[in-house]
Amino acid sequence: MTDRPPIPQETVATRAAFRAGVKGLRYTENPDPDPDFDIPVATDNTPGPNERHFETVERLPGLSDPEAAYEAGRALRMIGHILDSQGSPVEHGQHILSQLANAVVSFALRGERQPWGAEDTAFVFRETFKAAPTDAQKAYDAILAYARKRPIVQGR
Repeated sequence: MTDRPPIPQETVATRAAFRAGVKGLRYTENPDPDPDFDIPVATDNTPGPNERHFETVERLPGLSDPEAAYEAGRALRMIGHILDSQGSPVEHGQHILSQLANAVVSFALRGERQPWGAEDTAFVFRETFKAAPTDAQKAYDAILAYARKRPIVQGR
């Protein structure tokens, strides 16, 4: 036996937070009493094929913290937007999703104590799709800025 705390486990709240982030919904820790929980966040542009593909993802095994999972979902949404803005086919989105899922599961299996979040997701994107250093940094910064921004919900 070791004195290490147990590895954090995925919960229903973690899955719900990830789905809210990737689908463009607002994050709340208690969706039941919050009547505005299911109002989609207004976006400036129509989602493209990669962003719509990512919206179908229900969970990312290995996520363990609701807030970090929400940010990872929003980071994935922004990655879809970046791919769509470059005219990338859905296969590129499927590839990044595959790489991301492998990285998250490996991270969890190693027993990491800090949760997987937006920075890790942005790093996988940057390493998967090589770009010029300045372009890569701009994409990384845009992903993190979007992932950490808390959307404002407009009334019904």
